[in-house]
Amino acid sequence: MDYKIDVRGMTAHQSWPIIQKTIREMDFRSLTTVTDSLDKAREILNMAKDSDINTFLEESSGDFLIHFSQTALQDGDKFASSKVSVVVITDCTLGRGEQELGKALMKSYFYHLKQCRPCPKTIIFLNGGVALTVEDSEVLKELRVLTEKGVEILTSDTCLNYYGLSSRLAAGRTASMKEITQRMHKAENTIII
Repeated sequence: MDYKIDVRGMTAHQSWPIIQKTIREMDFRSLTTVTDSLDKAREILNMAKDSDINTFLEESSGDFLIHFSQTALQDGDKFASSKVSVVVITDCTLGRGEQELGKALMKSYFYHLKQCRPCPKTIIFLNGGVALTVEDSEVLKELRVLTEKGVEILTSDTCLNYYGLSSRLAAGRTASMKEITQRMHKAENTIII
């Protein structure tokens, strides 16, 4: 089946999630995206390049058409199958330096992680990272979306107890260090942040 998405009047950043969703959820031979600006088309092409999806750009009657083919999507899926299966979060900020910048980076990381395909199988929270899984966390919405996509969220019960946060867990479930160690040991790929 062939699909067409009209994103005229939208920014590239508004368009890309719609395109990604269609790519993930629809069964088709080809997908054409129509936009009204060469600059927007180029931005979408750049976003597609970051996702390892092959594209073709064409101008037609003042509009810009971006074509995605079924073959390109299958190639992208083969690439995606080698992605990380476990992510370990050890702090509530990303990187070293300014706290506010680190918080903003962590929030951005989870915003983009929920859009990755495939998602990691498990996200483990340890030490200061457990603060991200409790009530009022700035990434709670993203964690819930990841949970809905089948990502297992595990938070160290020892760390929750240490920080006095056990009663405030709002995403996923608690896990012992034994279970966490086993998950990390058995994972194909692990990222530790």
